[in-house]
Order: sequence, then structure tokens, then C-alpha cells
Amino acid sequence: MDNLVWYASYGSNLLYSRFMCYIKGGTPEGSTKLCPGCSDKTPPQDRRQKTIQHELYFAKNSPSWKGKGVAFIKSHKDDNTKTRGRMYLITKEQFTQVVRQENGRTPNYSRITIDYKETIAQEQSMINGGWYSRVIYLGKEDGYPIFTFTGYWDDGAIDTNIPCEAYRRMIARGLKETYPEMSDEKIMDYLRKAGGM
Repeated sequence: MDNLVWYASYGSNLLYSRFMCYIKGGTPEGSTKLCPGCSDKTPPQDRRQKTIQHELYFAKNSPSWKGKGVAFIKSHKDDNTKTRGRMYLITKEQFTQVVRQENGRTPNYSRITIDYKETIAQEQSMINGGWYSRVIYLGKEDGYPIFTFTGYWDDGAIDTNIPCEAYRRMIARGLKETYPEMSDEKIMDYLRKAGGM
């Protein structure tokens, strides 16, 4: 059981079918990028709501999403911030391979590795990746550590960019799936408040 971790998502991976493209392989709806999937294609053992106390924003120009912005969170915790996330209980190998794919690499790209002990000790670590090169430790739940990832740049160097309609729609669907108690109006209001919108 030491091999299991929670992956806390906050963007398009809120939608289960989209996240499973990183596990099983496939092209997410609305995207142009084919995901090869993990070596271990076992679905998550559990999935839950997760409030992340790091501010959500949209930035960069993603070629997979019509050159528009994609989701990130600020690197520093803010107790007054409540970003709505979703956790998946997966293996460390699967999490590492998801991070590799999110950084535009193959699942077995060995130059991207995660030192889990160091990340927990320091609460963050940097990997040799692309945009999503900052791995953040968010605590534990049921004895398993919770990790997410975001941009490698400092919070003061954020250059926001609005996401495309297909990407926004996917996140909205993921929010509705994860938080069925949220009305469509509340979901739109939540997204409108994110940086870059």
C-alpha cells in the first residue's frame, strides 16, 4: 500500500473520462493530443472531492487547446482560497507517468522522475519537465500522500491567457461530475473568478 498516492486535479482532469485518457490512452474530446496512457492501465482505486488552497488561473498557449490558456494553480498556499479539485488514488508509477504525459513526454521518459520523500519534506519539488514541472505536496488522506503539479515559474511571473471554449466546457463538466451539488450558474461563476478569465 506504500505505492499508492492521491493525485489532486483541478483542471480538465476533473472530468473522469478525460483523466482516463492519461491512464488508458486516447484523445480527449475537444483536444488534438493523443495520450499514450500509462504502462499500468488500472483505473483509480478511489476518487473524491478535494479543496485545494492554491489559487486557480489560466495561462500559456496550449497547441492542444487552440493556442489558448490551460489551468494552473499558484505555487504558494492561500488559506483564503478554495480551488475545487478531484483526487484519484493511483500508484506512484501512474502518477509519475501522468506527469510525464502532461509535460508532453512519453510515459517512460526516464529524465522526468519524482523524489516523493523530498517533495513531502520540502512540500514542493521541481522536476526536469515542461510547463508542469512543480510538484506540490498537499498533505494526507486516509494515510496516503496527496500530490498535484503546476507551473515551474514564480507566482509573480504569471502571464494569464483565456482558455478556449472546449477546454472551459470540459472543466465545467468535470466540476458538475465531481460536485453535483453545484448549479450550472455556480460553476460558471466559479470559473469566471479564475485568473485569466
